[in-house]
Order: sequence, then C-alpha cells, then structure tokens
Amino acid sequence: MKKNSFKFAAFAGFMLHSYYETKHLTVTDYRIWSNKIPQAFDGKTYIQLSDLHSCSFGRFNEKLIGKMLELSPDGIFLTGDLIDGDEPQNVAIALVRKLAQICPIYYISGNHERKSAFFDELLFSLKEAGVQILHNNHLFLEEEGEKIALAGISDPSFSLSEHEKLKTAVEKEKMGVITEEEIKRATAGIPEEGFTILLAHRPEYWSIYQNMPIDLVFCGHAHGGQIRLPLTEGLFSPGQGLFPKFTAGAHQSNGKAMIVSRGLGNTTLVPRVFNRPEIVRICLKRES
Repeated sequence: MKKNSFKFAAFAGFMLHSYYETKHLTVTDYRIWSNKIPQAFDGKTYIQLSDLHSCSFGRFNEKLIGKMLELSPDGIFLTGDLIDGDEPQNVAIALVRKLAQICPIYYISGNHERKSAFFDELLFSLKEAGVQILHNNHLFLEEEGEKIALAGISDPSFSLSEHEKLKTAVEKEKMGVITEEEIKRATAGIPEEGFTILLAHRPEYWSIYQNMPIDLVFCGHAHGGQIRLPLTEGLFSPGQGLFPKFTAGAHQSNGKAMIVSRGLGNTTLVPRVFNRPEIVRICLKRES
C-alpha cells in the first residue's frame, strides 16, 4: 500500500512539475555578428515567438506581455503555429493586438494554421492589428536610411489541396516540401550584398536554407524535441521523428546561421520535460 502511495505521490509531483515547466517562460539571448549588418542596425534587438498554439501565460497573457515590455524589442517575429487548428483564436488575436502596441510584428504561417478552417479570419485580424504578413515575399526594415531584408515563406502544408488537407495529421506531416524555388521567389529582388533574414517555420530544411541567398533564418515547429534529456536534442520532433537534430539553439554552416526556438505552447499529451517555453532574443552586431 505504501509503495502505491509513493508511486502516486511521485507521479503527481512529476505532473505538477511538468505543468509548472510549461508555464515558466525563459529568455534565450543570441548575438549575430556580420559585416553585412548596417551601422544603423548595430545593437538592434528582435524577439522570436513561435508555436504559441493559443496558450496563455498568466491571466490575459500578462506574463508574456510583461516580458515583452521588459525586453522592449525593435520588432517581433512570429514564426508559425500562432493558433492550434480549429481551437478558439481569441487568445492569440488578443495577444497580438497588445503586442502590436509595443513594436512592429512580422508573421509567417505554420502547419497548425493550415489545419484551421478559420485561417482567413485569423489573417484578417492580424492585418487589422497592423501585423506584416510574409507569405513567400519580403520587405525591408529601415533605420536611418539603411536597410536589411526580411523574407518569409509559408509552411509547405499550404501547398496541399483541400482533399489532402483533410487527411490525418500524421500523413500531413510527411507531405509538402520547401523548395529552393520558393525561397528564391520570396527573396527575389533583394541585393546580395545586403543582410537578409528569413522566417521559415520548419528547421528540418536547414540543408536548403544554408544554400540560399540569406544570412539568418528563424524556425520553430520542433518544440524543443518535447522531452530534452542530457546530450540529446529531445526525443521527438514533427518532421524529424525520433532523436531529431534541429530542435533548439543556433546552428551555423556555410557562413549562414539558423536559430530554432523551442516554442511556447504544447499540442501533445506528452508534457514538455526539461523544456521550458522559450522567448528568443537576438541582438544584431556589425562586425568590423
């Protein structure tokens, strides 16, 4: 009887700790150095928020909003899965409206937006809030007459037909790919000598990103591998399967960098373990 009580207490303690972990925000800082970064952008900071899945941190998301006010970024990049399929969108929309009062916001879609029957309504609300939507196109961030390019690509699941969209979630994860042509279209017209940032939901296409005319890419989707054990990148990631390679942190190759957010929300029955929700902050630094 005592053994069973101990097991129950241990399990209850684990579940309570896991719940606490899912609501405790952490901030991860990165510095990106490049001689392509204009002087006017030296020291500029940007926040990446990914995979919210309509979650709340505190009443009315006051903890997340408080963090944004404290960090005071020059812009916020939303890298997909702002909502969770057909679940109510009120939480995500209310958050974005409040964040838009702090700084400019830039958004790309994730696979969970593709699963939603209300995606058009979400886009309308984002535009109404002043969010810049990047779906296979780009814009320029400007400071004191100098520019850097910001491009974004839609999640590849948006290339699926309506019939394919209704297939099972597992099947959909295996369908749709990002191609070099899509990234080239999104970045067409950007001067090669300039600094270019790409927002792309899925990190598993790193081998493609690093060969494109971009300098820095922000991704999410992997949820930190869900359960992060020592010496692993987590146990599982959609699009990468068991023991994935790209679930968090900074990755560098061919003079390019990819930053992968562990994300904020959770969409599986498996809790996030040793994997607190993450706010990514980058500081751009001009390299002499």
